[in-house]
Amino acid sequence: MAARILVAGIGNIFLGDDGFGSEVARLAEIQRDDVRVVDYGIGGMHLAYDLLEEWDALVLIDAIPSRGSPGTVHV
Repeated sequence: MAARILVAGIGNIFLGDDGFGSEVARLAEIQRDDVRVVDYGIGGMHLAYDLLEEWDALVLIDAIPSRGSPGTVHV
């Protein structure tokens, strides 16, 4: 059985680059048995309820302030 992965785009589209995660998820939104990509925006409760399902991995996509140059990816 394939691993079940939830990819969550997070952010407020009205606050500049904070909408990054939402936009990435919107562009890549797919629904398959093993991978779900969702734009949660600022819907933390929606994400919390979806996390009650069994997932093997969770990937959060969000913009955060850092000392790196623009476009730096943090893991």
